[in-house]
Amino acid sequence: MKLQKNVLKLQLQINRNMLHFIEFGSKKIEFIIKYSTRKTLGIKVSPDKTVKVSVPLETSMEEIEKWVYKKAIWIFKQQNYFDTLDYDINYKIKSGYSIFYLGRQYKINIEISKKEDVSYLGNQFLISVKKKENATQLFEKWWKERAIQKISEIALPMTYRFEKNHQIPSIIYFREMPTRWGSCTVKNKLIFNPRLIHVPKRCIEYVIMHELCHLIHKHHNKDFFDFLTLKMPDWEKRKQRLDKYRQSKEILNYK
Repeated sequence: MKLQKNVLKLQLQINRNMLHFIEFGSKKIEFIIKYSTRKTLGIKVSPDKTVKVSVPLETSMEEIEKWVYKKAIWIFKQQNYFDTLDYDINYKIKSGYSIFYLGRQYKINIEISKKEDVSYLGNQFLISVKKKENATQLFEKWWKERAIQKISEIALPMTYRFEKNHQIPSIIYFREMPTRWGSCTVKNKLIFNPRLIHVPKRCIEYVIMHELCHLIHKHHNKDFFDFLTLKMPDWEKRKQRLDKYRQSKEILNYK
């Protein structure tokens, strides 16, 4: 019996970390499974269109797939709804408010503590501070440091592949810009807006590739867009998604 439980636990762990999918007509629905002690199955569609399925511990894959198939029309409706929205990436550091991080929405929870740090678990950011008035400054510092780290991690394999055929600068820079996600100067200095940390990874990849292409073609002419399409064939879909995220009071129309 103990061995059986250990095998089940291992299998659940494997399934939990995998991206599953079903086919519905000509479309494919990708979803992540979350096992819990709940007694019923549930489905959640996030603003980034990620599908999460919460299920009781011993639910079989066959049951899960049947449930997702049954809810397919509802899932498509939710995803289409999120496609119509613009997302405001401004935020206030108050308990109960929310913030976008890599395209997903997280709730903010502030607690008084002897130590001061930021952590995130599930769908929330936990900001621990000695005084509530310290929360904004602490979180600003945390997300900017996190942005530089995460965007650099995303950029590294992309610049490595690009460098095989083209010369690129050895350093990338970060600076908050009110109307730009990124920039490539006449001297080939690559600059990225740390607020990119709020948008989905695929959008960040698009901005990085866009600026890398400016190392070769400085202007938004046919040669530039042909080159961008060669390097990233689905860039237009990524750009459409990026355009739904707003900072300040305007939508960043990234060409």
